[in-house]
Amino acid sequence: MKAITLGIYLIFLITCFSCYEQKQDPKFFDHLSYYQPEGFKDSLLVGTLPVYENRDTQNGKKINLFVAVTPAIERDSLMEPIFIIDGGPGVAASNQSYFYTEIEQSYRKYHDIVYVDARGTGKSNPLHCPEIQTRSTPQEYFENPYPKEEIESCILRHQDTVDFNFYKSKYIVEDLEDVRQWLGYEKVNLMAISFGGKVSLMYMDRYPNSINRVVLHAPDAPQIDYVSKRGRYSQRSLDELFILCANDSLCSTNYPNIKNEFNVVMQRFKESKIVQNIKWNGIDQEIELRWPPIAEKISKMLYSDDQYIQIPYLVHQAYLENYEPLLEVMNITDTETDFFFADGLWLSNICAEDLPVADKNYDKSEKESFLSDYVYTTRKYACDRWPVEPADSSELMAVVSDIPTLLISGHFDPTLPPETGKEIVKHLSNSEHIIVPYMSHMLSNLSNIQCYDSYVLAYFESTSDHVNTECFKEMRPQPFKTTANNVN
Repeated sequence: MKAITLGIYLIFLITCFSCYEQKQDPKFFDHLSYYQPEGFKDSLLVGTLPVYENRDTQNGKKINLFVAVTPAIERDSLMEPIFIIDGGPGVAASNQSYFYTEIEQSYRKYHDIVYVDARGTGKSNPLHCPEIQTRSTPQEYFENPYPKEEIESCILRHQDTVDFNFYKSKYIVEDLEDVRQWLGYEKVNLMAISFGGKVSLMYMDRYPNSINRVVLHAPDAPQIDYVSKRGRYSQRSLDELFILCANDSLCSTNYPNIKNEFNVVMQRFKESKIVQNIKWNGIDQEIELRWPPIAEKISKMLYSDDQYIQIPYLVHQAYLENYEPLLEVMNITDTETDFFFADGLWLSNICAEDLPVADKNYDKSEKESFLSDYVYTTRKYACDRWPVEPADSSELMAVVSDIPTLLISGHFDPTLPPETGKEIVKHLSNSEHIIVPYMSHMLSNLSNIQCYDSYVLAYFESTSDHVNTECFKEMRPQPFKTTANNVN
């Protein structure tokens, strides 16, 4: 009897050891191949996983999901991998691989870093719209960004091979779970930014047993409507920038009346026809400058600290009727196709999920902002023509979860400000919400930036209780720009 008991015990030990080995030694070495991109100091492991485009019926066309892994350095002390979930929608996660693949990178010491290009982005059957993603003349920068004929051309480009209805967030979530299983990970950490926050929250809801911890940077969420409020959020961010300028000796000295100057410039554009002479392709020509696209550019500059510190200078120069600095940052002579976003995926996703909700929530007070309702109306114009069905309302409910979650908001964020972060964490019982005083949507060139990475990494490794959050207050922007030669 003792021999039988001992045999059962040994079998148990061997089984447990096998489970341990599987956790510590994922399968990606079997599925992926080494590849060192140009400019990288170390290699990635890359490969593809075929999945059905139509995940509902599990038949028909397949999409090859591009998967890349930066392997952890200390493989004998391996911790849960970090899945990078990028934003947009339409940005490929593999774009971030250059950052995490540095040999000295602290994130990869004990963690594999995994990048899955979401369906329709990067190298995963990208749904690009060159017609929309290209400005063929400088004047096009001041026109409707989604002309009817360009939308129709993109639809024709893809319609015989793509069903746009299968590029909703829920299908991206299911793809991620397939990748987790394929690579052999028991549990994963999620590191998400912007739209990636919505995907991560839906993943938490659908597959809670697959997740260890989550970090959400300036996240979107299923229940959040930012499209109908983008003008108001941008106005709040601009007002905060003007307050920052007034309290900064360099900015206030150079631009003591910046808020008034901004209003003068805005009214001038709204009430007058402003024409500028430029040289393009060696030819002198006139272009008409229009306020809505300029306002959207200012809103986009509010996205990051290295950009928002330039705004007072640009406004002041425009007030003096010098529009060249503004046109320079708008880069209106660039007619190369921008493939950073996959606009077909972007439209397929927002038209199914964001616009139906924005239509219900739209408030005419949006027009009172400097951006007015330009974001809402241009997106609506495009979505009225894009062939997707609205997502079911059950897919757009707030996610309730007790998975450990760190949410980081930027005080200056013009699209997903701290108030949206507060709405998200109300439903997350095991969450922490940090508002970084001078951060916007993106983290660019703030001082003491190592505070951010140190805290996030400590959170993934369950040691953040021992890290002082005061360092976030020391993350400050670079000096405001005051001359032409220090504008980027």
